[in-house]
Amino acid sequence: MRRLLVLLVGGAAALMACSSKSSSSGDDAGTPTGKDQATVEQGKTSVVSRECVKCHGQNMAGAVQPIVYPATGTPDPNIELYPPNLTPDANGIMSWTDDQLALAIRSGVDETGLELCPQMKHFSTMNDYETYSIIKYLRSLPPVNQKILRSVCPPLKTKQEQQAGK
Repeated sequence: MRRLLVLLVGGAAALMACSSKSSSSGDDAGTPTGKDQATVEQGKTSVVSRECVKCHGQNMAGAVQPIVYPATGTPDPNIELYPPNLTPDANGIMSWTDDQLALAIRSGVDETGLELCPQMKHFSTMNDYETYSIIKYLRSLPPVNQKILRSVCPPLKTKQEQQAGK
């Protein structure tokens, strides 16, 4: 009987470990996974824990000066990274749909279907709950009217396109 109990407990623990690594729709009763469960509070927590503020700033309004990537390395003279304004402003994410933002967070694709600079972290395994919590949080921020230059990360985004305002 004791051996059966050990096997059951061990099996349950293994099952829980596997399901907690799930990236989308786990069935854990106490762990939210769906976008309908998203909260501003979780979004704020995720923005900090995922270190989004390191590049986009505490107010998520982006950077008017290029950042060095990686932060501890030597800058590449061909790359200029300007983390965009992620506040709900016309110069930020106001025109983006929630699904477009989710695609950018997970896959690195912008609202027009173009790839973001590869230096932007992508979170392909982030579940709907966390992704849409981040989006709710970003939408709850005060808009910051700050226009950010387009990043330069050849061959995806060129200096000529940045200067032309594309």
